[in-house]
Amino acid sequence: MSPDEDDDQLLERLRQVAAEADAVPENVLAAARAAFTMRDTDLELARLVADSAEAGFEPVRSGAVAARLLAFDGGGVQVDLDVEVAGGRTVLIGHVSGADACVLERGDGSRQLVPLDELGRFLVGGVRPGPLRLRCRGPAGRTVATSWVTV
Repeated sequence: MSPDEDDDQLLERLRQVAAEADAVPENVLAAARAAFTMRDTDLELARLVADSAEAGFEPVRSGAVAARLLAFDGGGVQVDLDVEVAGGRTVLIGHVSGADACVLERGDGSRQLVPLDELGRFLVGGVRPGPLRLRCRGPAGRTVATSWVTV
């Protein structure tokens, strides 16, 4: 056996050990697959500007925050999103300004139309845990999407 074959076998064994001892979490793999399969070079990004799950977030009211609060901004679109878990089900309550139509995209590739009322408010129930983002039609028909978040 040549030294190169020994090296190849050693590297393969090290890959196996690493996969068993420190596997990549499924939610990380799902987010990576979602980001790769749903890429769009003409897309404007509304980046995450606030997340109540981050350290240092100070709620306005005292007491425990029951929902995860997210805010996105970019491409002329603003999205404020409350992620609430009630009875084991996840509900998204939000407000979009600067857009007239939105679609909820999930990490598994599924999409769901998000009906907006005349003020840009919406409610989506029964959301499965995992990565998601909102893709909206913004100013002048441009497509703007929030960055991916895992709920």
